[in-house]
Amino acid sequence: MELHIKRLDPTASLPGYKTPGAACFDLATIETKKLAPQEIYRFRTGLVYCIPKGHFMLVASRSSNAIKKGISMANGIGVIDSDYCGETDELYLTIQNITDHSVAIEAGDRIAQALILPAPQVEILEIMSTGQKDRGGFGSTGR
Repeated sequence: MELHIKRLDPTASLPGYKTPGAACFDLATIETKKLAPQEIYRFRTGLVYCIPKGHFMLVASRSSNAIKKGISMANGIGVIDSDYCGETDELYLTIQNITDHSVAIEAGDRIAQALILPAPQVEILEIMSTGQKDRGGFGSTGR
């Protein structure tokens, strides 16, 4: 499968897999910024991703971000649809400083990771009954 990427900024680095077995490719920012404690900021990547039709890009925090950098994806994960691919539809990474001190992010820092997954669209139908027995609510399997 091919992933087409348009570079909006000449300093933007194309993503890549760091090991042969990597499930995700890393995403870097083109901005340098010092985040205040608990601050949330949308970092530019300088790239437009053209996700193949029938797929989406799942964006998540890198596993080392919390411990090594004190940051996390502010929204948990990001979902990039295949039709978010206009000439200026740049990917931004919404990052939160999760510490009580300032955190410096440098241009070129890899601050997220992503993978491409199938996105089947389903037909949504309302039903009157599920035909299933209730399981007992949240946490019910731990009893």
